[in-house]
Amino acid sequence: MLSTKHQWVAALVAGSVVTPLWAADRDWLTIEGDYLIGASVVSGNGHVGDAPVSRDFKPMWAFQLGPFRVSRSRAASLMQAGREKLETGVSADFGIFEDWRASVSLRVDNGRDFGDDPRYAGLPDVRSTLRWRVSTGFSFGDNWSWSSSYDRDFLGRNGGSRLSAGLNYRYPINEMRYWDLGVGTTWGDRTYLQTTYGITPQTAAATGRAPYRLGSGLENLRLGAQYTHVLSDHWVLFGGLDLSRMVSAPAGSPLVGRKTTHTLSAGIAFRGKR
Repeated sequence: MLSTKHQWVAALVAGSVVTPLWAADRDWLTIEGDYLIGASVVSGNGHVGDAPVSRDFKPMWAFQLGPFRVSRSRAASLMQAGREKLETGVSADFGIFEDWRASVSLRVDNGRDFGDDPRYAGLPDVRSTLRWRVSTGFSFGDNWSWSSSYDRDFLGRNGGSRLSAGLNYRYPINEMRYWDLGVGTTWGDRTYLQTTYGITPQTAAATGRAPYRLGSGLENLRLGAQYTHVLSDHWVLFGGLDLSRMVSAPAGSPLVGRKTTHTLSAGIAFRGKR
């Protein structure tokens, strides 16, 4: 995890990138700031390694002033429940046309740490880094939307690049309750896939393992079902299930302990204005 100092640097960098785009129009400075605080219980497992299912209590928060937003986890989408999903991290959101949205953001990538697991002794950890991301989305019909994003390692720590795309359908139960059902996939470049799932010849020679080299290609396929219930103007109840299936060369990596993983979550959040 990045230090607090580095997280503040990320926020300042994001501001320096997007602020000039809005310098000609200062009306947003009068907009009230929205915020959200909440917590969730999350149960899930990961593709890499063989660690058992973890159960964690995770705080979430978000703050937005005009187009600028700082958020964690699912907080950004809950802050404006019933509208399009928004970026997490340090970001700025822009309206392009009536049905199009675009955003730029900086996000923390926590990397990977095998700890003391003897099955992966000698394999290098993946360092934490920052990733910058450009995202766009398009709504069509009453409840359908499409989204895509491109992100890249901001600090040059062999994190490489990823390209993601997804299709979402919102199933409304009523004005206060709805399900978001989605399917998506992620493509990674050679650097990203090799760092995450590969074993270099040097590491293989040092650990007595077989090398595993990857080129660019698909990483996974994802399915998700997220439930949102707006209890009042301030309180929001939420939960959901996400499934991920490794595909292509990453699925054959000796580092992958599970080709299919899940994440189950539930929580509550409070929304307000400063």
